[in-house]
Amino acid sequence: MEEIQKFYAEDWNESQRLVSQSGQIEYITTMKYLKKYCRKDMSVLDACAGCGVYAFPLADLGCNVIAGDLIDTNVAHIRMENEKNHKLKDIYQGSVLDLSRFHDNSFDVVLNLGSYYHLCDETDREKSLSETLRVLKNGGIYIISYVNRCANYMAHFEELKDNFSFLADYMQKGRIENSTLFYATTPEMIEEELNKYNLKLLHHVATDGPIFVYRDIVEHMSKNDFEAFMDIHLSLCDKKSNLGYSEHGLIVAQK
Repeated sequence: MEEIQKFYAEDWNESQRLVSQSGQIEYITTMKYLKKYCRKDMSVLDACAGCGVYAFPLADLGCNVIAGDLIDTNVAHIRMENEKNHKLKDIYQGSVLDLSRFHDNSFDVVLNLGSYYHLCDETDREKSLSETLRVLKNGGIYIISYVNRCANYMAHFEELKDNFSFLADYMQKGRIENSTLFYATTPEMIEEELNKYNLKLLHHVATDGPIFVYRDIVEHMSKNDFEAFMDIHLSLCDKKSNLGYSEHGLIVAQK
């Protein structure tokens, strides 16, 4: 966990990740599905809340949101923002690997939007799933995000084309050797993993598509062009043929 803590404390500003126009692709797409299933007065656990980018909009929809995150700087940001309006029901610092603060079957919706692709140990990934699902009510909605190793293969091909042994190792393991920062799966693998918990798959979404191809193009689009682009993206993002090349994926399932 030390590498993750260092990354977010020193190398990455999570509060700004989805602010850019290209970052909005992931945000708008994710919010489309959150709005579909998170309704007024529902209890929502945002278990990997980052800086609250989804927690606060869900509170605005009338949901009773509890937001938690592993990273102290992220939690501090959430607390600071919440002081302005006191929208969130509670805020805590903690890991998805230990949600013992909550009883079984506590929430109508559980968001696991971040932990899965930071857990390089298989046992930890399984624990993150079992703990977040434990606190979800029967019939509740489970939403999880992941990073796609096939998309990463294409995104970084140019810089790694002279080291195919590295690429082969990455495609086999889903992570960089001697690093515990990021884990990438595939659409097929994460569906198989979730099937172990007898979840009903509702949506499997190519959240940001091949962002590595058109990031710069999207950044320079006019507002009207971006809106037209998003209309196309949102009409295609849940098509199965688009999952393999999307850098981030999103699954909506029912317990």
